[in-house]
Amino acid sequence: MPWKTMDVQEQRVRFVVAASRAEGPFSRLCEEFRIPRPTGLLWVERYREAGLAGIAERSRRPLHSPSQTAAELEEQVVALRRRYPD
Repeated sequence: MPWKTMDVQEQRVRFVVAASRAEGPFSRLCEEFRIPRPTGLLWVERYREAGLAGIAERSRRPLHSPSQTAAELEEQVVALRRRYPD
């Protein structure tokens, strides 16, 4: 049996449409789409606030990286790796 593939954005749109039509209990919809209930609530809330753009995939990059290497040291390391590639 082949795997059923679905784009994340497509799944979110289908879920939000089904939830807005109240096609059944919210918990059952979450089970059907195999998502946790808090995630379903988050998607519906974001859709209500911003439409399709609200449920688009977002960056998971942290806003701050306190232990990030200093830019000067990073440049030195890159320069050394370019000078001694092996």
